[in-house]
Amino acid sequence: MDKKSTMKTDGIKRTFRFLPAGIAGLLLLFVFFTIFSRSGETGSPDARQLELQTFQLGDGWGYQIVMNRKVLIYQPTIPAIDTLMPFPDEASARTIGSLVLEKLNQNRDFTVTITDIHKSLSYFYR
Repeated sequence: MDKKSTMKTDGIKRTFRFLPAGIAGLLLLFVFFTIFSRSGETGSPDARQLELQTFQLGDGWGYQIVMNRKVLIYQPTIPAIDTLMPFPDEASARTIGSLVLEKLNQNRDFTVTITDIHKSLSYFYR
């Protein structure tokens, strides 16, 4: 074997020796990119910005829960009761809306029951 072909063979051997490290580095970059690009998905806690807003409607109050500037829940009446009736004041709407917001933030069922209404608005149901 002449000197020229030996140099070519040595260069190829050196290249193959560093190839696994290069592949591992690219794989690591791909994993980091995938993780960081997914952190902005709608369902992730970082991107899910929930906000409670109360509003006056006719002779009563209601609330809405907004996620990323889109209305997720619009509640113009007291839930779980037999009649369609708005909240009597802003504090009542805020109390029940806060309960729903807390349940959503804890990834729990956000249904409001009549028991929740009686506990939270006890001054209203005497």
